[in-house]
Amino acid sequence: MIKNKLATSIITGFLAATVAFTGVTPQEASAATSSTKKVSKNFYTTASLNMRTGAGANKKFIKALPRGKKVYASRSKKVSGTTWYKVRASGNKGWVSGKYLSTKKVAKAKKVKKVSSTSGNAIIAAGRKYIGTPYVWGGTTPGGFDCSGFTSYVYKKAGMKSLPRTSRAQKAAVKRVSSPKVGDLIFFSASPGGSYVTHVGIYAGNNTVLHAAGNSVKFQSLSGYWDKRVVSYGTTR
Repeated sequence: MIKNKLATSIITGFLAATVAFTGVTPQEASAATSSTKKVSKNFYTTASLNMRTGAGANKKFIKALPRGKKVYASRSKKVSGTTWYKVRASGNKGWVSGKYLSTKKVAKAKKVKKVSSTSGNAIIAAGRKYIGTPYVWGGTTPGGFDCSGFTSYVYKKAGMKSLPRTSRAQKAAVKRVSSPKVGDLIFFSASPGGSYVTHVGIYAGNNTVLHAAGNSVKFQSLSGYWDKRVVSYGTTR
């Protein structure tokens, strides 16, 4: 009995010392080890894809990878039913969702056609047709648009070929300008003075923006709410 108590005390003391020294319980260490697996595989991105600092859509954004980008995966981890991979691409390392990866080679996205004043008006004309269309998270069709789904759809309808899927990827794909012309893109943050892009719209002239925001596609003045949240302007001219 005394020997058993002594052994238990030694083990308990060792575990307590381990937690005190590392800040991680054995259970946490075991879970962390078992939930991440080693892999060695090449993939291609099937869409514009955000690289993040960890496995999960809530982790910090590193950069956007274009469609058709070859990446090398070294680890995998399942989060809420989705497998994430730690990859290396273009000198960066980070985690990406396995939903948008393929082992087969994927064609790269076509380059965006340059905007002229005529095509800028054509973009607005194409977008105007969808005024009142419901805002739908992840929406990319006239059945419902989110902000970047709307801009990419309208650019394509106006003969501008394709924009990347997300607002941050679109920002990376266009040339930054100090002031927009009709048809150019405007990128916004969620809060005044922010730098992290969460929204995109199309400059419609006269200090207005055409975008999918709130509950529908609409024209809105930039004055007041939106101009305080502008991160940058982008063009394909």
